[in-house]
Amino acid sequence: MKKKMFLVLLLILLINDSNAQVAQGNFTGVTVPQYICSGTSTRLPYIYRATVSGLLPNTYYRYYLNACVRTDFGSTNSGAGNPLFINGSNFRYSTSTSLSTYPGYDSLLTNANGTYTGWFGFVHTGNTRFTAGNYIYPTITLDSAGSGVAVYRFALSDSIKVLSFATAVNSTSSTGLYGISFATPKNIITTYDNTDNTGRPLTVAFVESDGIDTVAMPSLVKYYKDSVDSRNGRWGTFLPNMLPGGLKRINVLRLSDGEIIRSSTDSDGIWPSGTNTVNPAGGADAPLRLDASDAPLLILNSSSQPDNFSLGQNYPNPFNPITNIDFSIPSNGFVKLVLYDVLGKEVTVISNKELSRGSYTAQFDAGNLVSGVYFYSIEFSGENGIQYSDRKKLVLIK
Repeated sequence: MKKKMFLVLLLILLINDSNAQVAQGNFTGVTVPQYICSGTSTRLPYIYRATVSGLLPNTYYRYYLNACVRTDFGSTNSGAGNPLFINGSNFRYSTSTSLSTYPGYDSLLTNANGTYTGWFGFVHTGNTRFTAGNYIYPTITLDSAGSGVAVYRFALSDSIKVLSFATAVNSTSSTGLYGISFATPKNIITTYDNTDNTGRPLTVAFVESDGIDTVAMPSLVKYYKDSVDSRNGRWGTFLPNMLPGGLKRINVLRLSDGEIIRSSTDSDGIWPSGTNTVNPAGGADAPLRLDASDAPLLILNSSSQPDNFSLGQNYPNPFNPITNIDFSIPSNGFVKLVLYDVLGKEVTVISNKELSRGSYTAQFDAGNLVSGVYFYSIEFSGENGIQYSDRKKLVLIK
């Protein structure tokens, strides 16, 4: 009897061990970048949207995230990289991976079909898997219904090419890129080398602030640490240096379902501010910068088709340091939204972009300004000589 029980236990262990080998299946990419970067002290967060399938319906599973290379397939090594967990609107970073000890895991709940679709992420490390020129496969390691024991190690259906920050124009080099926008924090940014939104995005990032303590994620590349991290509306990524057409489209995707809610395009890769994204060669030390005149990524209230112009009072007011400004335009035209001080001196251009008819919300971050009274104005120029302007007061209190 004991011998039979031993054989049964051994068989179960062998089955579990077999299931826990890295295999490409049951983990299908939905929105996956073509590229990530490398380097021990030039790290970036990476995210992707994927579907896990073949699981029990309506069941919780613990999981953690890594990235592997093809030679890891068939082994019980899930790869390298530190997990970035996205659970609803909660972003969490961990330097450990463990299905039995928190914070080394998070949990997901499958639907009635035994599948789960969501955002997943990781931060690359100095591991050799993240060597420029390699192709990595994001992995997800899952237990069985909260057991804390690895049962599945799935590799994503899509591979991602690793680049390095460098000034050379070749197939393995990249240049930093960050943007200043009005996009809502925690929504998703995708970049494309075409205006038609075709193919896989070049890169996928998220809009700060994600709520992760800056101390928790060390060794970030300098431009992300200095100009992006924990600053509302900002996003940071990179571009491959071999990009003959330049960056041509930037999307904002809704965190909850991955649907596009706003986009900005530029047909020649040279954006309105003058930033040239064609074959960049700045590496990590000379990143490209897009501002709100390039890609404001304003929130468009799609259900509203206004018949009149309006400029709303900012809210909250007084504020510190984030406020929202609503405005509506009844026809297509060029919109300039500007902030002035009490002396009438221009402080910053909030938006300077051609927009389609609609109602918009601009989220403004005054983190770099001193307390005081300011004025914001809107100037509209449209077809057939249509003009509109208005001005309102706002109060910043720190």
